[in-house]
Amino acid sequence: MDDRSTPEALIKSYYNAITRKAYSQAYSYLHQPQVPYADWKKGYADTEAVEVKTGPTQPDPGAGQIFWALPVAVKAETTDGKTSIYSGCYTIHLINPGMDIDPPYQPMQINSGVLNPTNLPFDQAVPTDCAEQPKL
Repeated sequence: MDDRSTPEALIKSYYNAITRKAYSQAYSYLHQPQVPYADWKKGYADTEAVEVKTGPTQPDPGAGQIFWALPVAVKAETTDGKTSIYSGCYTIHLINPGMDIDPPYQPMQINSGVLNPTNLPFDQAVPTDCAEQPKL
């Protein structure tokens, strides 16, 4: 699964790749990774499976760019059977399709994200919106 057609599909594809241990594919969804690949990959070494739910988002177009603030809840299961729930927001980025005329093509990507552990049940952990989230 590699679907970058919407912010929601992008995040689902990202976590699907992590669950399948297709780490290079998942890493490719990051616009400008702040962590080297090897270190980023180690962060998922004990991850067995990930499930994600998304909330509503609207595009925020700028000068040649489109951004979305996407609320998410993530349920992560580790190899030892522990489950953790995270709540937060991702900022998704796309160069305005009319502006991206020269190679290489830049697909929709994850610009940044903030996730925090939560005690809420997974089905209630998606933030209402990203207005209360730290600025990314």
